[in-house]
Amino acid sequence: MKWHCNFCVTKTRHILVQISHGLILSLLFGLAFGLFLMMLWNVLVPDIWGWKEITYWQGVGLVILTRLLFGSHGYQKEANQPQAGCRTHFPQQKTDWATSNSDKYYEQWWDEEGEASLEKYTEKLVEKASSQQDSKK
Repeated sequence: MKWHCNFCVTKTRHILVQISHGLILSLLFGLAFGLFLMMLWNVLVPDIWGWKEITYWQGVGLVILTRLLFGSHGYQKEANQPQAGCRTHFPQQKTDWATSNSDKYYEQWWDEEGEASLEKYTEKLVEKASSQQDSKK
């Protein structure tokens, strides 16, 4: 029997194509930004400070250098920044009061009732699964 589509192969191929497209686009944007930097430098800097004009590859080099030196500033996540993600698909979200109180008493509940409740629930599920297997026989 011949398979027409192997999900793993197509998914991997799709991911590799997306990565290669991303690399090509970032390279093109970097080269275009190097051209922009060269033109901006050559228009402004020689007239203002009297420095000499730069070439295209020097402009690209400046883009790379500035990205290495200053590129990650402002993109780092702060310690108190909330977790990323949208939870609007939940029908009702807990209020801050309910969340703080439930977190506050969770440890106490688990010590007093939670572990026993979990064991009872697990036993019930095991009995239900075994009775379903017995009824199938």
